[in-house]
Amino acid sequence: MTLDRLGLCGLMLLGNLLGAAEDPGAPQPPSGLMIELLRHPQQTQIDRAEPRFGWLVNGGRPGTRQSAWRVVVHSSDKERTVWDSGKVEDSRSVAVPYGGSPLAPQSSYRWQVMTWDAAGRPSSWSEPQTFHTADRVAANYELASDDWSNVDFTNRPTLVQHLQEPVEVIAIGTNAWFFDFGRAAFGNLIIDWPQPPEGQMIVSLGEKLAAPATLDPSPPGSVRYQRHPVKLEAEQRWHQPGLTWTPPGWMKDGFFSPPSEVGQVIPFRYAVVEDAVAGFRPDMVRRRWWAVPFDEQAARFQSSRPGLDQIWELCRYTLQATSFLGVYVDGERERKPYEGDAYINQLAHYNVDRSYALARHTHEYLLQRPTWPLEWQMHSVMIAWEDYLHTGDARSLQACYDRLVVKTLIDLAREDGLIDASRETPELLAALNLTQSLRTVIDWPPGERDGHQITAVDAVANAFHYRALVLMHKIALALDRPDDARRWQQRAQRVSDRYQQVFFDAESGRYRDGEAVDHSSLHANLFPLAFGLVPEANQGPILDWVQSRGMAGSVYAAHHLLEVLFKYGRPQAAIELIDSRGTRSWHNMIQQGATMTMEAWDQRYKPNQDWNHAWATGPAAAVGRRLVGVRPLEPGYRRMVIAPQPADLDFFDARVPTIRGPVQMRWQRSEDSAELQLTLPANTTAELLLPVRSLDQVSLGGQPWSESPDLHRLERTGQPDALELEGGVYRFQFPVDPKP
Repeated sequence: MTLDRLGLCGLMLLGNLLGAAEDPGAPQPPSGLMIELLRHPQQTQIDRAEPRFGWLVNGGRPGTRQSAWRVVVHSSDKERTVWDSGKVEDSRSVAVPYGGSPLAPQSSYRWQVMTWDAAGRPSSWSEPQTFHTADRVAANYELASDDWSNVDFTNRPTLVQHLQEPVEVIAIGTNAWFFDFGRAAFGNLIIDWPQPPEGQMIVSLGEKLAAPATLDPSPPGSVRYQRHPVKLEAEQRWHQPGLTWTPPGWMKDGFFSPPSEVGQVIPFRYAVVEDAVAGFRPDMVRRRWWAVPFDEQAARFQSSRPGLDQIWELCRYTLQATSFLGVYVDGERERKPYEGDAYINQLAHYNVDRSYALARHTHEYLLQRPTWPLEWQMHSVMIAWEDYLHTGDARSLQACYDRLVVKTLIDLAREDGLIDASRETPELLAALNLTQSLRTVIDWPPGERDGHQITAVDAVANAFHYRALVLMHKIALALDRPDDARRWQQRAQRVSDRYQQVFFDAESGRYRDGEAVDHSSLHANLFPLAFGLVPEANQGPILDWVQSRGMAGSVYAAHHLLEVLFKYGRPQAAIELIDSRGTRSWHNMIQQGATMTMEAWDQRYKPNQDWNHAWATGPAAAVGRRLVGVRPLEPGYRRMVIAPQPADLDFFDARVPTIRGPVQMRWQRSEDSAELQLTLPANTTAELLLPVRSLDQVSLGGQPWSESPDLHRLERTGQPDALELEGGVYRFQFPVDPKP
């Protein structure tokens, strides 16, 4: 029998005959299959003729590492094998390239994978995954065409609907009911009534209450309320109000509309049905809301500080609910992507779900349709690098490289390397695909800038420029462009040297807002710290000053402030900011009635704001990346750092997703000792930095860690020693200082 005729069932049987099923110590079959970074590719279309595959390696013992793999792609319609990789001696389990003949358009396929562990034992075959190709498939990785929109769900998650029952129903009068769905979501109200009598009812939807069981008909800003008649028709089962959405008056285009099959949606938590006709029952009411597929079990965080947990969950849910258009948008008010928003959304999303296609889609969209803020251009370089670090797939970097070069704004650079906004030219705007001039934004709204005085040669803009240069050096190395890498490195060094001369005020010990400016804002010092521009000798005093300012910026700057406090060893200060009860806090959003993060801290700071803005989800990234401390060191999490910073937490239990599987951690401290339980996914290596003075104090399972052959000490100049470990389950104990 030929392999073509053997088929998938025969291949699975072949895997078992190879011995995997009989060996109780053999690796388990791979799971978590992805194609083009999609966990559910059957719901969308793939327009790549040579896509990339990924999977989770599952092992039955600590230290499991993949030594080989075999992928088979089967044509569903013709019952033939279009590619059999054979056994490939390789440890890759992410961004694995398809190696057969180019896939045909408008076709359906299934694929499976099996792996071998370090001892040469094979797993059985994974469950098959189905995918479909688009009307057109590209031979090479390319950006979408100019008419790309949110209606085209190629290579990204397709929206799925959720039907939800209310958590509370209250009769509020004759033929009138109030419904509470617990949290706001983007959708519509559905009355499921297969054969209703003729008639009409009134449905009101809203995000805010004026009084218990009473919707606010005039909520502030862009907080939503709508009231519509619903006509009942006997031939129709589902009845819903005809919702409307009107873009802001200044916005002529650029906003996203829901796909036609979704229909118009608005964010709402509450609903009221009035003038209900005879036969209506409250149990007919459902909310239908939309979001991309989201694994609610992919991440977890619970701790001894309930307020911290509450804010983490607020952010996690926001990231799920605000995906209602299949792209990262800045919220209900504008419904369009912005680079600054997307960067925060990306990092937060990575830390609550094993999902990467949505971030890439948004990034590549913004490369073609950028927004006006000057610093936002350089966010694209930052987004591109994080995409590569988290996925291990360099194709987007390769395809977008020339665009990223322009995004560094090197065309604005003076001879000394610093960028000068007054050097803008029509040619630069055309290269950026912009029709309006760039404006330095610092923070938004303008009242959140801590008095920053914007200048043509600005400290914040140049901090972003420096960061873009550093990352372009890394990108060029990843793409094997050594000459470019050298030039980017030289440019970055020149900017760093000149930055100290132009912006640092030796008398105050702080950075000034701009060239020839005396004022020093939070932002002028926060961003140099965030991007590694502050010499070590000055870091402590500047950090002290930044910390003393509290939450002096917007929800956008808050992401970077939390990152800086954790990065430079101030976890307690960061945790207290996340859990603050002040006006400028996430708890204040909850107090106002929001169930997603808001566009601003309070209505007084941004009167036109909405209540569903994912650029305020910085705590989700901070908890995963810094408190639990899981970050990629090499592309695709081949190697990662795990550096927990629990501060005064007595306990936390966390799961942080990665493309290779979740990192799970449980921290428990007593008065003078602590235990850290760690589960590291297979086929990974981690550098573990424990909150302990010396590794000599650390034990593993009650024995000195040095007696374990699976652990190794990494000695690093100027940094604490780390433990190197492979995938597996570990239980560390060590002494800690008593809490003050």
